[in-house]
Amino acid sequence: MLRRQLLYLGAAAAFARPQKPQKSPEQTDVVIAGATDDQTVRVGLVLSTFKDSEDHYGAKVAGLPDPRPVDADLSDAQLNALVRKALAFGTKGKPELSSMVAADDWVVIKVDVSACGNAAPGRVPGSIADLRVVRSLIGYLAENKCGARITIAEGLGGCGDAWSSEWDGAFGGLSYKKMVAEFSRSHPSIKFELMDLDQQPAIALPVEGKALARRNTEQSYFIPKAVQQCDRLISVAPLKVHPRLGAALTFGNYLGIAPATRYGTAKEGLDKLGEPAEIAVDLFSYHPADYALLGGSWGMEEGRSVHHNLIVAGASAVSVDAVAAAVMGFAPGDLEVLPMAEHRGFGSRDVDAIWVRGNEIEQARRPFRKPAGWTAPPHR
Repeated sequence: MLRRQLLYLGAAAAFARPQKPQKSPEQTDVVIAGATDDQTVRVGLVLSTFKDSEDHYGAKVAGLPDPRPVDADLSDAQLNALVRKALAFGTKGKPELSSMVAADDWVVIKVDVSACGNAAPGRVPGSIADLRVVRSLIGYLAENKCGARITIAEGLGGCGDAWSSEWDGAFGGLSYKKMVAEFSRSHPSIKFELMDLDQQPAIALPVEGKALARRNTEQSYFIPKAVQQCDRLISVAPLKVHPRLGAALTFGNYLGIAPATRYGTAKEGLDKLGEPAEIAVDLFSYHPADYALLGGSWGMEEGRSVHHNLIVAGASAVSVDAVAAAVMGFAPGDLEVLPMAEHRGFGSRDVDAIWVRGNEIEQARRPFRKPAGWTAPPHR
């Protein structure tokens, strides 16, 4: 029996089965979900193979218009459809991410650009956020009048060419500068910009409560004002392993907000403060992600890129990372950062309590080769 069937049996015991509303298949799926268990965290998980299906209650759910194998080269339109489907599935209560972002909001999209634009061929795909996923997200926001200012941000360190690089053609010749120019022309009422967080004003701020990083005697970090002051922060990162975290994902992406002017171009100054998992949760606490997107066409396992077309999306970064980790072959307790974040109240890592909508984790699972020298901590 699939886990979603088990979730259904639990829900059925507590809720009467609602009558099927006369709405479109996707709207029907959302309405029924909201009516039955609105407290359940939703995470969208969509493979490029996703076809028409049914939810727990028999309501029809529309598939992708052009399903493709998980290792197929996707066109821009196919990848855009994949992102849009995951966004529709990965929001609690209301059916769209658009309900979370106001028209006058300042939206910062924190992307993972942890490799330079002149990186060796074969190392780029999966080592950074998929630029086409970022473009699809921004297109969605702009079309739905979400945000008056949309900022693509990363602490670039020594990767000064990252905004202009075409990444050896890994993303169809797309660059971040091209992306911003494209949207500035098509949506002139919205301000689009690129921001190197390493070059922005930063301020020392205390960690709310107590810093997890045990060697951080000051109990504070320097945080770029843009991270602190923006209305909404959306994280976009690939599925990739990390030599010290196990898997990077959303929380690993947050290590990039630490300014190089204070912590070094490789963020080596953070090592003096504590372990990466502790620091990632501390940094996340200054502005927890309002939404998290993981995946794209490529991921990264130890030593090589992985071609695996999927998107994981949702408003709870802890739950999104937990689902993505399970897809990558990690057990729930393997990534130390997740129990730390859960203990701090940032969300649930229990994949059995998360409403995974779209594909099942079992359908999407593709175990990644783990980082050399990394071992999972004792499960908690």
